[in-house]
Amino acid sequence: MLTILLLASAPIAVAAIVAIGIRLINLPPLPRLGAPTSWLTAAAGGLPALALAAMVWFPFVLPPIGFFDLDVRALAPLLFGIGAVILLAIPPMSPRRGAVAQISRRTIMSFVSARWIIMTLAVAAIVAILTVAAGTASELDDQGRYTTYTISIGTTGTEMGTGIYGWHYSLPALAGLVALLLVTATAWALLPRPAWSTDIAHDATVRRLRAANIGRAACGALLIHLSVVLQSLASTASLLGSTTTTELGAVSVTPPFAALGPTLYWSGTLALVAGLTMWIVIALTAIPSTVRQPTSVVASAS
Repeated sequence: MLTILLLASAPIAVAAIVAIGIRLINLPPLPRLGAPTSWLTAAAGGLPALALAAMVWFPFVLPPIGFFDLDVRALAPLLFGIGAVILLAIPPMSPRRGAVAQISRRTIMSFVSARWIIMTLAVAAIVAILTVAAGTASELDDQGRYTTYTISIGTTGTEMGTGIYGWHYSLPALAGLVALLLVTATAWALLPRPAWSTDIAHDATVRRLRAANIGRAACGALLIHLSVVLQSLASTASLLGSTTTTELGAVSVTPPFAALGPTLYWSGTLALVAGLTMWIVIALTAIPSTVRQPTSVVASAS
């Protein structure tokens, strides 16, 4: 049991290490957000990561809880992502000491990098394609739910079935995916609306950071949801049926995508690590960087 818990916790540990490395090495200097916004940012990244870790640990720490069903594991990351985006959409409560004139127009693209929009839509498209493919391949189970995948063995009509990420699991998750995209687009659209604070440069930097964090929250949720789908399909790909025929003897049958099983599993693990990394990076951006002023600026100020 301890070994299984350590293996299940490995992606969380790797994500934490990678996130710290990104925060220290790759991110540009980060502005000071102020106490309320810093706490909201830390919560937006930290709480979803901790909640997901709890879903992994609880079955081992509190065995009566048991492992969560596939529909819960698929929908939970999307709901966590929606909550994170809502927290990040709350604007800083910084008082303005008078009107600030700014001729340039504020638009969404003034703060949102196109790469976050492209990345979010690309991951959502991959999820949608896999969801439709799995749902189309699913069949009704004994309870009338689309959760089963069957393969025929030989010519006698014998079939063997296993579970698959069918419509019963995927339709609620698709609704969550659409809701996440709508909330993300709304959060980005709200960024230019508040008036500038007295320090326009600092205000613009904060809005760009919030825009990037909103992208990280959405992409992280989509990637973790994608990991659930991929690993579920990897489990389906491991189905192996066998029968005995008079002509060929023992015959083994596997799904058409059985060879993709290991690729699906490890791709799901990488997607999980990537998604958790994005969430943890959000929490770490609440810690401002020490920014040195250029020499010329310091001289002019003195």
